[in-house]
Formats: sequence, structure tokens, C-alpha cells
Amino acid sequence: MSTRQQPGESRLAARAVARPAVSAGDRRLRFMTWFVRVAGLYNASAIVVLLTPGALELVGVPQPYSPFWVWLAALTGLFAGIVLLLSSADLRTYGAFPYWNGVVRLAFVITAFSSDFGSDATVFGLLAVGDVPLARGTIFGLPWALRRTHWQLLTNRRRPT
Repeated sequence: MSTRQQPGESRLAARAVARPAVSAGDRRLRFMTWFVRVAGLYNASAIVVLLTPGALELVGVPQPYSPFWVWLAALTGLFAGIVLLLSSADLRTYGAFPYWNGVVRLAFVITAFSSDFGSDATVFGLLAVGDVPLARGTIFGLPWALRRTHWQLLTNRRRPT
């Protein structure tokens, strides 16, 4: 395709390159890639709360008796955030990781509210409530975007067994 300007043609038209049509499946996958990245970055907020001195008390969570427990939770959140960011680069291959992260997030929300951590309108409660749309988005959005069943994502299968 020539970029030379033809008589009667504007400069923009001469430089315009036809873009391929984007399918609905590509749009779904692009949205879920963005969504998984946001979920990975959301973990950073929990890491900041956990590792900032005095922040746990500020959000209504008593400080554990040993710093080990704070660091364990922070490093677990850091690992999950890194895995989410890396898996968002190729969701077709690594879609099981964010799917399982959604399951773990949902378990965290249930645990946080059943152990009375998030019952107050504290920042910790808001963090737990913020995990609900992220969990639901990955649990229901990934099968929709990847055109795989829940079982295929749980067992990391691309084709039906």
C-alpha cells in the first residue's frame, strides 16, 4: 500500500492505514486483561496497610503479637499481585491463576467478615468489600472472556476432558 498522496486526496487519507476489525472475543479478552491487572494492583493497597507501622491499628485490626504474621500476609499478597500482573500478559495460557485468585479472594472476604475484622466501617472492611467485585469479576468474567468452563479453569485445561 502506497503512502503517496493521490490527486484530490488529503494528507491524512494518504497516511491512513486500515485497522483490522476487533472481534467481540478480543474486546472481552482485552477487558479481562485490564481487570486482572487492576486486581493485581489492588493487592498493593493491602500490602501498604500491612507494612506501614501503625496502619493496622488505624484500620481497626489489632497488631499481631509477632511481626512474622504481618510479613507472612504481606508477602502472600505480594506474591498474588505479581502472579496476577504476570498472568495478565497471556490470559489464554495463564487464566487459571487469576481464576483461582478470585476463589481465594472470595474465601478472604468470607473469613474477614466471619472473624469480625470487616464488620466495622474501617479501611480493612472496605478492603474486604473491595475484594468482592474483584472475586466475582474473575470467577465469572474469565470463563466469559476465555470461552472456557469453570471446571476447565479450575483444572487448568484448555479443551474439554
